[in-house]
Amino acid sequence: MSVFPKILLVFFSGLFGVVMVLVAPPTDKAIYFYVFGAFCFAISLVCVTSGRLQEFIGSSIASCVIVVGLLYLGSELLEGPIVSGARSEPSVLNALMFLFVFGYPSFRYVVYAKFGFGKEKT
Repeated sequence: MSVFPKILLVFFSGLFGVVMVLVAPPTDKAIYFYVFGAFCFAISLVCVTSGRLQEFIGSSIASCVIVVGLLYLGSELLEGPIVSGARSEPSVLNALMFLFVFGYPSFRYVVYAKFGFGKEKT
């Protein structure tokens, strides 16, 4: 990725991370805000690192996306409807679409990067 898109991604993902930490409510739901803020900070970190460290952090992010997608699918299979009336409503179909749109590319990246433990690319 060239320098300008990296700078934009670092700025906005870092900004989103800061905002998520600052707006976390003082309730038991605050952990979700902190986790998403950490996810945004990890995206920023990927943009400023290189080599195996970048691949490892990127693979960690991609693995989180896969796990969240599988948890979403599992929860919908256990107690959700097959098809909902809207895209904004949880359903098995929406969980499968999430896995197709976000999980499949994440899986491909993890396999390609070998979780940062593969040989250094020349």
